[in-house]
Amino acid sequence: MRIADIRHMLNRERYEALAVRDPLAISQAAERYSVLDTIISTFPDSEVMDLYRPLLSVSQAAKLLGYKPKEVRRLLGQGKISGKKVGSEWRIPLKAVL
Repeated sequence: MRIADIRHMLNRERYEALAVRDPLAISQAAERYSVLDTIISTFPDSEVMDLYRPLLSVSQAAKLLGYKPKEVRRLLGQGKISGKKVGSEWRIPLKAVL
């Protein structure tokens, strides 16, 4: 997926949340935008990103999904979210939370 497409998706989420005027939706969309923007900000818009390559921490994935880190760890353990353990920490591919 191109970086420009990811940015477009994030902006669309934010505008949809603003359109419905739901404070929870606005907060979640803003959180997703801020986390993902920090990840993709170093790439040019025309670059194609392998969505399995950027690995997120449990806390980043939790912010993107709107869960607490403990819930994300539980879902990882159950196999409902794909991820792998690196040492004692989980790493989650970006594709799993988009």
